[in-house]
Amino acid sequence: MRFLYIFIISISLSSCFKEDIPVKPYDRGNSHIAIIPMTPEYSHQYYYKFETNSIVKENPFDIWDLAFQCYGDEYYILLNGAKFMEAADLGKIDFNSNINKNNAEYKYDSTNGDFNDYAIGKWWENDNSTVISKNHIYLINRGKDIAGKKMGYIKMQILSADSSEYKIKFADLDGKNEYIFNINRDTNYNYIMFSFSNGGEKLILEPERKDWDIEFTKLIAFLPYNNSLLPYGVTGIIINHTEVEVYSDSLSNYDDINLNIAENFNYSKKPGYIGHEWKDFELNGEIYSAKTYMNYVLKDNLGFYWKFRFIDFYNDDGLRGYPKFEFQKL
Repeated sequence: MRFLYIFIISISLSSCFKEDIPVKPYDRGNSHIAIIPMTPEYSHQYYYKFETNSIVKENPFDIWDLAFQCYGDEYYILLNGAKFMEAADLGKIDFNSNINKNNAEYKYDSTNGDFNDYAIGKWWENDNSTVISKNHIYLINRGKDIAGKKMGYIKMQILSADSSEYKIKFADLDGKNEYIFNINRDTNYNYIMFSFSNGGEKLILEPERKDWDIEFTKLIAFLPYNNSLLPYGVTGIIINHTEVEVYSDSLSNYDDINLNIAENFNYSKKPGYIGHEWKDFELNGEIYSAKTYMNYVLKDNLGFYWKFRFIDFYNDDGLRGYPKFEFQKL
């Protein structure tokens, strides 16, 4: 077995991207190992491509707030779950109304792909091919940055959207620092990110949609508790749901999964399909362990199948935050 490791020598919080770490394409049948250097701080998000066995892009998780959908004929806006953001739909009130952030009913985004059930949800109505904003006001908790500092609250109204751009208005809760900002849609990407900082910043953080398969990031999971769902932060995986699909199999032996078997699996495009379920956490000692019995098969946008399984969450020095997985092209 030939081992192929991915190491990032240094991670700078002030640098959003690094160069690709490419390797030569390889024939089917060879097994490989990859390591994603998230580090114990989990401070960055990593986009990975199986075909090149490379981290295509990375960025600090706290530099963006919203993700604006660029594909299809829908216009969903997602919160940055890595920061534990939440939002409240205040309905059709005057933008200049006094807002008490303590009385709002907040929601978190999930990763189930049902965007109507996300915090902002379907903020628009359709009039034939025209998008009409409901003009609701959204109270947004920007969550916490990498250092754990609270980033404050913003009120936002989505003014309009069409095939070329979104237009939003936002301000501090007291009405100060009001801005109107346009965010262009670009169909080469799944999402264009946006930050409320500095009067608004459009950010190209994702790789082009054809160039990545899975993202390693912090995200929000939900634990059943007292007849409700308790949100908590985890480290997991989001799939590129417009380009790839995934299946999980805990019954087969990893070595036995071949192309004939893979072609008959029932695949999913749910963004959080892999999520954080590939590892266990032992509260006593706070130890993570990879579920080596949990196999995954990914079908990429080139039509190739890849089987993989996670085999560790620690590096050779015993530091957590280094997801290690074995993979093979079928």
